[in-house]
Amino acid sequence: MTMGESPPRAPQVGCSAEDDLGLSDEDSEEERIVAELELLGVRYLSRRTSERARHVRPPDALLADLVRQPSARVRAATIAVLLAHPEYAAGVSHALERLPPAEQQTLRIFYTAAVLLQQEHAERLQHYVPVQHLPNRFATDLGLSATAPPSEQLTALGQRHRQQTQAVVNWVGTYEDVARHLLRSWELEARWNRSHQPT
Repeated sequence: MTMGESPPRAPQVGCSAEDDLGLSDEDSEEERIVAELELLGVRYLSRRTSERARHVRPPDALLADLVRQPSARVRAATIAVLLAHPEYAAGVSHALERLPPAEQQTLRIFYTAAVLLQQEHAERLQHYVPVQHLPNRFATDLGLSATAPPSEQLTALGQRHRQQTQAVVNWVGTYEDVARHLLRSWELEARWNRSHQPT
């Protein structure tokens, strides 16, 4: 399966973000970003409109804009983008320049979560994404031991994330959920494509 392949979508009841849904500017921007993610093969996020994107903003802008989103589910999709397109790692430095310090740290954390999840799920990912390892750029800055197993580093990363946010959140579970939803969506699409191949 290639990233562009997907089963036909059921018709959605609704209209575009510019129609009479009364979406705020924030919500409209979220819809635009999620529509762009669909073009990148990240299609597990639910939608409130039928808006379709024609192009994707540059990697640095997309990563920065994802981290800025008020919705936690959309912010966490930063991880999914990096798993689906590890070449987007090249845009991280410029993305950091677009963000204030607190959001810079969030991007570093999500990037590092993607690095570790890529290692944990390497066997499943290789069926859908060309092998291109994400460099573990921020492990030292985040107080992680780059030589520890990925699971241990993820646990330490989640603790660091909790300290930053002061929120009682299972961050490791959040990171793992992103990978699980992404891989599950690709597996379902691949199954659909196989079942609809000409015999």
